Amino acid sequence: MQPYPPLGTLYAASYIRARGYEVALFDAMLAESEEEWAKALEEHKPKYAILFEDNFNYLSKMCLLRMREAAFTMIAMAKKRGCTVILCGADATDHAEEYLARGGDYVLLGEGEETLGELLDQLSVGAEPNHLIGLASPFTPRPSRRPDITDLDTLPFPAWDLVDIQKYEAIWRRRHGYYSMNMVTTRGCPYHCNWCAKPIWGQRYNSRSPENVAAEMKWVKDNFHPDHMWFADDILGLKPNWIDRRPSSPAGPPTRSWLRPCRSRTRRARSPVWTKRPGRRLGAAIRSLRSFKKIRRVHSFSPNCAQAAAWRRKRF
Repeated sequence: MQPYPPLGTLYAASYIRARGYEVALFDAMLAESEEEWAKALEEHKPKYAILFEDNFNYLSKMCLLRMREAAFTMIAMAKKRGCTVILCGADATDHAEEYLARGGDYVLLGEGEETLGELLDQLSVGAEPNHLIGLASPFTPRPSRRPDITDLDTLPFPAWDLVDIQKYEAIWRRRHGYYSMNMVTTRGCPYHCNWCAKPIWGQRYNSRSPENVAAEMKWVKDNFHPDHMWFADDILGLKPNWIDRRPSSPAGPPTRSWLRPCRSRTRRARSPVWTKRPGRRLGAAIRSLRSFKKIRRVHSFSPNCAQAAAWRRKRF
């Protein structure tokens, strides 16, 4: 067992919390069944129940029937307790009508954070959000997609304080002898692999700045002290010269650090909704978090991804 919290959900939580909303997290990764969701609803009594899928998880585009059934069960539990139910995820984006028919009030199409913030602002003042970009509801039969967030540095860091860090760390140290946390540096992938569904970002690819990534790595290390960082990007460092850039330290000349690449691996998803573990990814163990040196790349890709393979042969 190599559990990681739902990074996409944590981004959404930090985004709406920055807009002034009180947020609690139900972490399905460590839940035994949907019944724990019912207990969480009874404990927190939320006005809005938001099922926000971890869109950085490769396996969120697989095992969709089981995840959809779990989502329908969780929708029914939330509606029974009077919650307004909001959904976001790959399957919900592709099949919004089915989720609305099973009791969902709103479906966020695509990325989610900006639409969620605007939706909550509208609902909190009693307005009808029928014309929001990127929102599907029973009153918007032909919703439009919101453009992706291109300046990822404007997003707050994930809301790690909502996660039961001690429980995750205990599992990691008991099973593996070290503690690993996850993060991402990019969103999306520009390639057209024939096995890959892309309902969230399509073929679009946006990257955080090296400075912003280094700042988060230092913040995570200083506050949570992991031994290892797992990068859940679809493709890490694809932007030309991104890995080679050296962020400057505000206190003096540029400082450098380096990451040791680890073997990519595929793991089987366990949690049905909200929390799904990364698929094939690049892992890196932390040696220093002041900045970046050069990462020796370890790539893992499908034989069907001819474009990516050709690009990498030419570059490396």
